[in-house]
Amino acid sequence: MKNRGAKTSLIILILLCLTPGISGISIGTAPGIMDLGELTPGKDYAFAFYLTTNSKTDIFVTLDYIRPHADIYTINQSGRYTFRPDEASQEDVSRWVEIPRDTLLLSPTNVKVVPLSTGGVVKSYGTVNVVLHVPTNADPGYHAGAIALNPDAPSVGEAGGTGVATFGLTRFIFVFRVAGTAVRKGQIMTVFGTRMDAEKARINVLFKNTGTCTFEAKIDYVKLYDKYGNLVANLIGAENRLIKPNEIATLNAYWTGKNVTGGSYRAEVRVCYVTGCATFEDKVEISDIINIEPKPLLPNVEVSGIPWMTILLILIIIILLYYYYRGED
Repeated sequence: MKNRGAKTSLIILILLCLTPGISGISIGTAPGIMDLGELTPGKDYAFAFYLTTNSKTDIFVTLDYIRPHADIYTINQSGRYTFRPDEASQEDVSRWVEIPRDTLLLSPTNVKVVPLSTGGVVKSYGTVNVVLHVPTNADPGYHAGAIALNPDAPSVGEAGGTGVATFGLTRFIFVFRVAGTAVRKGQIMTVFGTRMDAEKARINVLFKNTGTCTFEAKIDYVKLYDKYGNLVANLIGAENRLIKPNEIATLNAYWTGKNVTGGSYRAEVRVCYVTGCATFEDKVEISDIINIEPKPLLPNVEVSGIPWMTILLILIIIILLYYYYRGED
């Protein structure tokens, strides 16, 4: 037993010696979250944040805009930054953000100590300057955006030795509020059914954003009851949809199985959008006839009352006659 344990320890020691060095490198931002305050539509705003790292070698970093985590729209914040989900818009702000497209160098030889507006100082390995162009038609209310850091792997070891670099990355998050009254509210307009095939039907829910903020909405449930009051289907939404103010979107849920039979059903529907829900109740008709028809390969287009295929045939005949008589000449 002792010999077996000694052999095992020796094998582990040899494997450790043969394994390349593994280096853990962290790259972060200061501050991690920046609150830009209340902004006016139609104006540009410039701000900057700093890059930090524990790397002993040079690192090249590129930047990309990314959407913030969805969790930010679920929690009220009043500490390091202010953010109220019930007054938040989820509209895409990627086109508003102007970030450097050149590769940035993070080098230990170019470290600066800079003060932060929130207090304290930080060792900066690089500065990122951003311009936010707030359009005149921006939704009122709170907005959030994020910028991702994409590093190139450096050589591990100050002498250029071989190894594996593992990165611990953070994303820079910024929040702001566009001036104006922010309202998150929606209404279900109607619901109807569409037969897809013998064992599948689609429940279509028309949902309108009646507020002033863009938000994501999804069918929470569609409950179908037969004429005896029995629950025959309890469906959930197929996807989230981003809906702009005053826009009417179709949200879908699918009923599948051998029990998808035609008839009239009582439908209870609920659509939710993080900070609220809308409910609706109505009858839904499911047909026994498949509603979706195959699309024709060629459209039946008419020009001055003449079918498109007839015009094409005439042109082909004219071309053939032209080459025939030209050959005789």
